[in-house]
Amino acid sequence: MVEPGIHLPPPVSTPRLAPWDHVEALVNKLDRLIALLEGVAPPAPPPEWPGWEPVLSKLEEIRVQLAELKITATTIWEAREPEEIYRESIRVAGTFFTESINWKRGKRLIIKVENTLDQAVQIQPIGNITNARDAAVNINGPFPCAAASGITVGLAWDDWHPYVWARITAAVAPTSGELKIEA
Repeated sequence: MVEPGIHLPPPVSTPRLAPWDHVEALVNKLDRLIALLEGVAPPAPPPEWPGWEPVLSKLEEIRVQLAELKITATTIWEAREPEEIYRESIRVAGTFFTESINWKRGKRLIIKVENTLDQAVQIQPIGNITNARDAAVNINGPFPCAAASGITVGLAWDDWHPYVWARITAAVAPTSGELKIEA
């Protein structure tokens, strides 16, 4: 019987078991309970119980169907092969733009730059909610791409807009090579 009144918690020196310390004992008790229940309840109804044949045959049919079941998940995301959005042999200093990338249904966006020019360039991803480059805003960056090198820019979901471009800035006029960008 519980005595009325306020009961204070035990002192800190009293050892307490962590929740996982009881798991092994609980598993043993559950195993014994399962064995006991399996002994009491037969796995299938005895043959003398009439009317179970249709139920058992239907359960067997369902079991076979589940074994053959194939699930296809459809998502709004669309995986695509990289597309070339820019390839030029730049020979003047200036600012250039790639073609637009409509990435409304994409999950990840990666911009791959291969620079065989003899000068470095800067790559600035820009984006807009409409297909209008004039009002596009900067997305991260800019990212420097050294001469005769390459970079990859991965944009996170919260970094980019459905329509994306890359603004290319060449501060010094290259004399050889080309710039190729894929997304």
